[in-house]
Amino acid sequence: MDRQLLAYFLRVRHGQVEPACRVSPVLELVVEHLPDDLATVFSGFGEVLLQTRRAIALFGDYSGNDVVDRWRQDPSARRRFLVEAGPAYGRLRRYRHAELGVLTLYRQLLVDPVERQLLLVFTAVPGSVTDEKLRQL
Repeated sequence: MDRQLLAYFLRVRHGQVEPACRVSPVLELVVEHLPDDLATVFSGFGEVLLQTRRAIALFGDYSGNDVVDRWRQDPSARRRFLVEAGPAYGRLRRYRHAELGVLTLYRQLLVDPVERQLLLVFTAVPGSVTDEKLRQL
């Protein structure tokens, strides 16, 4: 997770509470085909509906939790967020992670407007230093 998405969830919430929902079948199928990537499905208000194993290893297990509330209440969760660390190189972005240091990743946010869900995927360039760091998770 990154702070850009957290800021989005903070803006859309305005004190509203969205009822718990299930991950859309389409996004669930997409995530099942991304086992080696950092993938997380969010409700429109920031509830984590599904995470890949690697996303859990890097960010922590957020299943069924609201990412905004957890960020506010759990200082250890804040350390696991990715913080942009310098300029983007084309579509690649540089992030800093508290434990792994600098990571160079592609960031893709896919939106399912019907289900009001978001799929956030981070991928590393195959064979890169970042890819090797993520394989150790």
